Amino acid sequence: MHGDFSRVIFDPARRFSAVLSQQGRVQLDAEINEQTAILLHYVRTLATDLMGPAAYPPEADGLGGFGVDDFDGYTFTVAPGRMYVDGILCECDGTDYWQQPDGHLDPDHEDDQLPSGPFLVYLRVWERLVTAWEAPWIREVALGVNGPDTTARSRVVWQVCVLPLGRDAPVPDMRSAAYFLRDRVRGAFEPRGLLSAATGRPADDGPGDAPTVSTSSAASSGYRGPENQLYRVEVHQGGGEGTATYKWSRENGCVVLPVRSVDGRSVELETLGRDDKLGVDTGDVVELLDDASVCRGASDRYDEGCGRLYTVRKVDHAGFRVELDSPPEDDPYDRTVGQVPRRRPFLRRWDHGRSGRDDGYGGDERGLLLREGTWLPLEDGVQVRFHPGEDEPRNYRHGDYWLVPARVLTGDVEWPRTRQGQPLRRRPHGVPYHYAPLAYIDPRGGDDFRLVDLRVPLAHRR
Repeated sequence: MHGDFSRVIFDPARRFSAVLSQQGRVQLDAEINEQTAILLHYVRTLATDLMGPAAYPPEADGLGGFGVDDFDGYTFTVAPGRMYVDGILCECDGTDYWQQPDGHLDPDHEDDQLPSGPFLVYLRVWERLVTAWEAPWIREVALGVNGPDTTARSRVVWQVCVLPLGRDAPVPDMRSAAYFLRDRVRGAFEPRGLLSAATGRPADDGPGDAPTVSTSSAASSGYRGPENQLYRVEVHQGGGEGTATYKWSRENGCVVLPVRSVDGRSVELETLGRDDKLGVDTGDVVELLDDASVCRGASDRYDEGCGRLYTVRKVDHAGFRVELDSPPEDDPYDRTVGQVPRRRPFLRRWDHGRSGRDDGYGGDERGLLLREGTWLPLEDGVQVRFHPGEDEPRNYRHGDYWLVPARVLTGDVEWPRTRQGQPLRRRPHGVPYHYAPLAYIDPRGGDDFRLVDLRVPLAHRR
């Protein structure tokens, strides 16, 4: 999540059961957040063990949570109620395919249309960071109408999706649907990308060789930044090597500037940032987003496109305006982003350069080209490496990210290492997506269709 965190330290492999405060000690955000993560991990793991990967409490007088019905070729209804997906509680007030709250579907978009042949209806669940800009009621107005924000929220997002199936494809049942969905959707992104991080001047190593990195806090080739940072390396354009791109931020991508209006290349902002460190300036790379683009970015399509990145050409400090290198309406991926105020548009700053670099790593409006098997510099001695697959090419999903804390005191990054001190390869830290099958629908012309309920009900309780 793109929060203003010092670091994210929860790891279920450590088997911690609680974070215990001690008297007279400093309280850190990472420790408080770890306690929340420990509790959520325990509760959701217990729920999954008891109920399975996906289950709903049935109702005597209705379909129960997320029941699919009333298919007419254009849409279908989703019944109100609850469902647990990998232990995560999802709640629905009742909706249809087009009006689901976090779907942001476009009736004119070909990929959003319901298939004419058989298809699987399923639920995609993930969690999104919500700040005081997206949810104004979080802010305490007693601190000032435009005063400082305090905390953020993690919100459960569920999206009703469809997966087209061939006429000859087997019809899944309640027992096999979860495995079928896992293989067809989640399996499309395997093998996942692997990344390692280090400081220093790595040797010109081959794909299987270990880099030579700094392990001493006094080494001149270690982290040379003036402040502690939480670097975020995130996949922008999904795909394999040669197609996928990435971007990075030294602030975990938390520098977000709310947008008032967009007029061509000119963007009026609520603020230019708290200070020079957490603001925007000429030459910065920014991304224009809103609720719709964030939610649509969770697509399960491997070849799904992505919005462009912009370079700030001019800053009007008096008018709280920035001028971009291109008008957002020219972006073929999404021409409406930033144009609808109720979607809470904002600019997110990234810290990789786009021009004026002579190191061969400069990118374009789609980010930096992802290259495997070589160490790629971020800044101040911090370097990352994407590792090639052994038997199959690796797949990078839009939004995949890795977090790399860098510390001044040690002159190094906090990254797991082997006993020999070499950085380990790690799968993305997020975004974790969870899936649950809902129904199988086979249109047969007119109002005739076949519907198979694929949800798993919980046992009735007395």
